[in-house]
Amino acid sequence: MRHWQKVYGLPTVSIRIFNAYGPRSRTTGAYGAVFKVFLAQKLAGKPFTVVGDGTQRRDFVYVTDIAKAFFLAAESNRQDAIYNLGAGNPQSVNRLTELLGGEKIHVPKRPGEPECTWADISKIQNELGWKQEVSFEKGVSNMLKNLDHWKNAPVWDPASIEKVTKTWFTMLERSSR
Repeated sequence: MRHWQKVYGLPTVSIRIFNAYGPRSRTTGAYGAVFKVFLAQKLAGKPFTVVGDGTQRRDFVYVTDIAKAFFLAAESNRQDAIYNLGAGNPQSVNRLTELLGGEKIHVPKRPGEPECTWADISKIQNELGWKQEVSFEKGVSNMLKNLDHWKNAPVWDPASIEKVTKTWFTMLERSSR
């Protein structure tokens, strides 16, 4: 995008989205966002598979807040700007399981997984006037109201997680030698 901006003078704005979530999120693929994984598990009556101790935090941002950010960027006269987009208030995986309600089991922490993702949203707030409108608690509540969307999503369990992450663990173990 920056190439097209530089070569052709097209006005561009980049938005780096941190942990997006909302109704109708993707339900397929080997990589699964935590909401997809947990909601499919909840529907199936299975425990949530929490990676590590669950204290890792993610900067979740709800889809309507994302749409608002894109609208504000499109309507602005900003050019060649880059914005981080998150809630600016990371939540722990344990907090998510608490709000979703259900049993949990722990699976091994994956090497290289960050303890915290946290967007510095001061620039998008100051330059575009963006602000989070959907709290984490309200967003999770909205997700639960749309729970049936995940009825056909794959349901992960410790065995399937171990199978798909085996290469990851092996390669990272080799590279640390």
